[in-house]
Amino acid sequence: MGTVIKYIFYTILLVVIYLVGRGIYEGSITQETTVGNVVDQVETGSKEILDNTTENVKRGYENVKASSDSATK
Repeated sequence: MGTVIKYIFYTILLVVIYLVGRGIYEGSITQETTVGNVVDQVETGSKEILDNTTENVKRGYENVKASSDSATK
């Protein structure tokens, strides 16, 4: 169980680092940016990533289901 929690923690950490790096690269995080603003950007970015992942999983499931339905006919 401890290994699973460790991997979840590392995944969350990588997502936060990616989103902060993206914010710095895009210029939305500067020296005047507050910690609250960065947290808001990470929260928004995390929601976007989850929404995109959810949509891709749904599309993939629908494609697999359609493929299996057409193969059985």
